[in-house]
Amino acid sequence: MTQEKLAEQIGISKNHLSNIERGKNLPTVPLLFKLCDAMGETPDYYLIGKLSAGGEDLVKLIGRMPGPQQEQARKLVKAYFEL
Repeated sequence: MTQEKLAEQIGISKNHLSNIERGKNLPTVPLLFKLCDAMGETPDYYLIGKLSAGGEDLVKLIGRMPGPQQEQARKLVKAYFEL
């Protein structure tokens, strides 16, 4: 999809869309939802990525842990990625 087509579809100028893409402007929350809808995904997909089914299960499990255990889980995951 071209910038012109996307900008027209969500009701903003091509220049405004270009400024958002380049980080010069931030979209409002309603505009963010329009952008995501036009692009065919949810805001969480574009902001944090899509988790696999197993990843979603892991997030739910960690979410049920008490605060101190959540912090331990966070440290373990962080240490894993620092290897």
